[in-house]
Amino acid sequence: MANRRQHIIEASGDIVYRKGFAGTTVDDMLRAAGVGKGNFYHYFRSKDDLGIAIIDEIAKNLNGPAMDEVFSLTKAPLTRLTDYVELVKRRRHADNCGEPLANLAAELGHVERFGDRVRRAYAVLLDRLESCVAEYALERGATVDARMIARSIVLRIDGTCLLYKVDRDAAAFDAAMDAIVPPVEAAVRAGAPQQPSPSPRTTAQR
Repeated sequence: MANRRQHIIEASGDIVYRKGFAGTTVDDMLRAAGVGKGNFYHYFRSKDDLGIAIIDEIAKNLNGPAMDEVFSLTKAPLTRLTDYVELVKRRRHADNCGEPLANLAAELGHVERFGDRVRRAYAVLLDRLESCVAEYALERGATVDARMIARSIVLRIDGTCLLYKVDRDAAAFDAAMDAIVPPVEAAVRAGAPQQPSPSPRTTAQR
């Protein structure tokens, strides 16, 4: 029974990703999952309940084994960030309909019962990114607002994916995604203690 419920969530999530939540009907979800209304309403009281389950599924995946590998602590922090950016690039090249969580946030984030779940899902991703930034800053003795930098990473990724969804310019998309990690390095360098410049006298003595 649990497997059938999971199948409905995954199949419905895929169609919602492509058509949007408002543009997806319960009949669309039934067809995508290959189940009847009896099965649907056995697991979900309404389309909204399934929408919440789809958001929760995204949060679960962000906290799951695939992301554990991307953000493995055996890797250097900047490698983790780069690997995440590369993962998003591969996914959008394979299926260019925007970032799934960002799509749902734009459509449902203002609705109270959905907004809380969207915030929780984003918090999972922000925690992972913040950890990378904070560790990188610690290695370099820098003082930075790691949460703010993590938010800027998410904003740039989501915005870049949105624009790619609209303009379909793969080269511009790749260039913009490749430009996401370098500002993180720059921000950490700016927060690191500055080495004193040698005095002219000391330089002359050398």
